[in-house]
Amino acid sequence: MTESRYIVSPEEYGDGTRRVLRQLLASGAMGSVFAMRRTGEEGSFCYSLVSDPSMVDDIVPFYPVMPVQAARALTQLTITRPLDRPVAALLRPCEVRAFVENVKQSQGSMENLFIISCTCPGVVPTADIRDMKDEIAIREREFVIRDACSACIEFVPGPQTDMVLLMACDDPPEGTRLLLQSRRALETAAGLDGFEMETDRPLGELTAVTARQRASSRNRLLKNAPVAGRGLEDLVSMFSMCIGCRACRQACPLCNCILCDYETARTIHTPELVREESNRRGAVRVPSGSIQFQLGRLNHIAPYCTGCGQCSDVCPVHIPVAEIFIRAAELVQTSLGYSPGKDIDDAPALSTYVEGELQDITD
Repeated sequence: MTESRYIVSPEEYGDGTRRVLRQLLASGAMGSVFAMRRTGEEGSFCYSLVSDPSMVDDIVPFYPVMPVQAARALTQLTITRPLDRPVAALLRPCEVRAFVENVKQSQGSMENLFIISCTCPGVVPTADIRDMKDEIAIREREFVIRDACSACIEFVPGPQTDMVLLMACDDPPEGTRLLLQSRRALETAAGLDGFEMETDRPLGELTAVTARQRASSRNRLLKNAPVAGRGLEDLVSMFSMCIGCRACRQACPLCNCILCDYETARTIHTPELVREESNRRGAVRVPSGSIQFQLGRLNHIAPYCTGCGQCSDVCPVHIPVAEIFIRAAELVQTSLGYSPGKDIDDAPALSTYVEGELQDITD
């Protein structure tokens, strides 16, 4: 049996992770930390770049909220040039994979990033963030996660991650348990105080039962997703509630076009055209273009979607955007044989052409 190396501490996982981050900053091994921290107002959180070791106490490692998809924030930090000093970045697995996709499309850089992730237990809907104040319940993971999270089968981080905090697994540890997944992590851990080095089974063996539970939840979501198997007419009907706010595009870590095609003169309908269409068809939706936008975005994002669920979180009219996108992504990615964000060396899904591909996608 192959064994993996872990550093362990009896501390609660938040305290243990903060101990790691504090030492990395104080020693100069990292110039800063990219992580979510609690702001002054109770129940408020934001991603921050923290350079002062004394401010690490404000960091809430893998707190079960996602006010921003971290890949989107990290892309903004690295899109113009690589980081000039090492940064320890705390990212959930879906955030790591989304960032890898952005890097592959020249929308960011992995250089000087030391990624710490977790076997992800999921997050609550954004609307519930301000109710997340019971620290005991959070530590014991007694919260209701989003449907997109309960159906996530990619909750174990891939090889781009240096350290992995053991959280969602078959037998959750009492304290802090961090897998050292890279040579860089092994070298970094050698300089940390307050941790013991242990060997244990690989993550895949420690999360096997949890993985089966997630797979079962995913099958239910795919089977019961809105408009599943009902065709284009029901899909259009579902998206007809869209008010055109574009919040889903703003929240999506993979919608990164500088100029969105759906904000250009080519796709924005003029008043004259709307009136002409009303006369021709008898009635026309106003404002127009929202269904075109949603179907177009679905077409663009399905090959790369990592199922993070942010699009549903931010929708003001509660369209189950994530469930629709996850189902479409399952069909498209399976047909393409592509797993977004799993391998930095894989060419982006639509960068090559294979004759006859996508013909087996039916719904």
